[in-house]
Amino acid sequence: MTANGCIVHCGGDGPLLVRSPLRVRTAGAEDGIAKPKAALCRCGKSANKPFCDGAHRDVEFRASGPIDTSRATSESEAPSAPSGDEAGEAVVTAHANGPLHVDGVVEISGEGHEGSARFLQPWLCRCGASGNKPFCDGSHKEIGFEAEGL
Repeated sequence: MTANGCIVHCGGDGPLLVRSPLRVRTAGAEDGIAKPKAALCRCGKSANKPFCDGAHRDVEFRASGPIDTSRATSESEAPSAPSGDEAGEAVVTAHANGPLHVDGVVEISGEGHEGSARFLQPWLCRCGASGNKPFCDGSHKEIGFEAEGL
């Protein structure tokens, strides 16, 4: 199932807050885990990956600042992302020892909605080491990040 639109807020130094229905695909969850909304780990330290368990507070996780909107999806590249209750179910795939991939159009916003923009098929960091948070930059390979996934 492809998302008609998904809303992700990554303000502050906490988790990725998915504010629309989603299905999280992980190892051992054949059809995925359906949730109306979720907090997904982005510090890499949760004992309940890909979900947040509050570990970011203990490890003093820090986000890297405003969202880089240079790779945002232009109006002509993707349909409008619905907002609020109109958003479709997003499919989030947790990749083994790697990032989260969101299938569809994703509205991503930061603190105070700084850098809010739509992205098509984003790969989101879940190891905590990316220099381009919330996006993956491949740092998981350099730090030897380990997490279950597909």
